[in-house]
Amino acid sequence: MPSLFRAYVRGLTVAAAVFLAIGAWKPSDLAAQEKQDSVVRVDTLARPARAMATRAELEGLLAGKEGPVSDDLARQVKDRLEKGDLQPGDRIALRVVGEQTLTDTFTVTPERTVELPNMAPVPVKGVLRSELRPYLTQQLGKYIRNPDLQAAALVRVSVTGAVGKPGFYNLPADLLASDAIMAAGGPGGKADMNRTTIRRGTEEIVDEEQLASAVQSGESLDQLNVQSGDEIIVGERGEGARGVLRTMGMISGAIFGIVAITRIF
Repeated sequence: MPSLFRAYVRGLTVAAAVFLAIGAWKPSDLAAQEKQDSVVRVDTLARPARAMATRAELEGLLAGKEGPVSDDLARQVKDRLEKGDLQPGDRIALRVVGEQTLTDTFTVTPERTVELPNMAPVPVKGVLRSELRPYLTQQLGKYIRNPDLQAAALVRVSVTGAVGKPGFYNLPADLLASDAIMAAGGPGGKADMNRTTIRRGTEEIVDEEQLASAVQSGESLDQLNVQSGDEIIVGERGEGARGVLRTMGMISGAIFGIVAITRIF
């Protein structure tokens, strides 16, 4: 029995040392230098234009006023200037003073038009988000004298993770990042805002530190360059030391079983 006990203690000690090392090690530490190098490389190029960028801003970006432009970014900017920002399925929030039927949310059709009551479809191809209000004022002026209106192109994003009501939401581009999370029911009981990120497909476009700073400073979705289709992922709290101790208990039990089996055979 003493030898069995000593074997068990040795195994438990090794397991404890391993898991304490794992608890002290952070994946972010391992990738810190790579991330820093990546940031340095990215900062040498102009960043993508914000969602509410004006035509002058986009043309200036393309001309290199913000710094050298990568080939991919140049193609994106040219595409925005030619086709505009409004994609089929996007929604436009419109409010026209004195016109109840025109105060609603309207969807961009596959033909890139907006169908408004009692008027011909309004084409929106080539229109930027920043141009939407003056453009619609001009278009509605063909039917209404001196229309007084407000218009906003909504950004369709998914809010997932530790929130009350995960799902897709159509939100104004100038909405605060914190309010976007509140629109999805707010942080859940296990939410950790310090682990919240924004992804575009498989790419993380806003990391944990950037989003935490944006929430504290009151930055908008537009300032974070959030686009339709992006995903806001609200992180969850880890189990910390409790989880490590639980896992150590499981491992120690397994070690004891292995030692016992060795003793039997």
